Amino acid sequence: DYRHYLADVFEELKEQNSKFSYRAFAKMAGSSSPNYLQLIRDRKLNISPAAVSHISNALHLKKKEAAYFNTIVAFDHAKKHEDKDAHFREILTSREYRNIKTLTREQYHYFTHWYIPVVRELVTHPAFDGTPRWIAERIIPAISESKASKAVSLLKKLKLIEHVGNHYEQTDVVVSTPAEVLSVAVARYHKSLITLGKEAIERFGPHDRDIRGATLGITPHGYAAIKKRLESFWKELLSFAETQKDPQQVYQVNIQFFPLSEQEKKQ
Repeated sequence: DYRHYLADVFEELKEQNSKFSYRAFAKMAGSSSPNYLQLIRDRKLNISPAAVSHISNALHLKKKEAAYFNTIVAFDHAKKHEDKDAHFREILTSREYRNIKTLTREQYHYFTHWYIPVVRELVTHPAFDGTPRWIAERIIPAISESKASKAVSLLKKLKLIEHVGNHYEQTDVVVSTPAEVLSVAVARYHKSLITLGKEAIERFGPHDRDIRGATLGITPHGYAAIKKRLESFWKELLSFAETQKDPQQVYQVNIQFFPLSEQEKKQ
């Protein structure tokens, strides 16, 4: 988060020179507003490209450091998930970030590959023989043995599965990610699942799938009530899944509930 970075920069400069002020920081960024940093920090203002350049020069950032600064600013300002994801991938390629944020990167990949949660379910199958080939042959649509192998390695590294005797078991660990990573990764994850749902119409017969849709006219209060019911059903569904011993097949459940018209603006 570049806003946290700038706040930290200010604190460090203040430690080096007790006379360094918010006004001095604003001047460094090419702004005449004495509360410039506070506005940036509190998300009431976005830093401009010119200010990024001014600060990079004032801090004597090296070429790669300045490029990284530009990237995290672009990541924060991006409106579309596709753009945010592209900038985050740039962040992941940074050597410094790779060294410091390894776990975050792995958590990001967990959410950006739809088949990783599927592999987590399959490794606990009573017939699993421990080979990536067994997994790859059972996933629909098919993935390579290499992807299956990497998925198992990732799940072990994230401590989402563990070896118990001669078989794997799921742990109770929940994948936790920083909010900015989660928003990017989960958006990709849901898009891929929605695509799989669309393909399922052609891929499976009506006896092997259940796809429904309804168009409803409701009030804002009705929306909140339905969302609450969906949340309750979701918890019930997850609880039910936990009671399934020795599952034989992996299914995907998607629920989409979204507007198809603009909300009437109050006068």
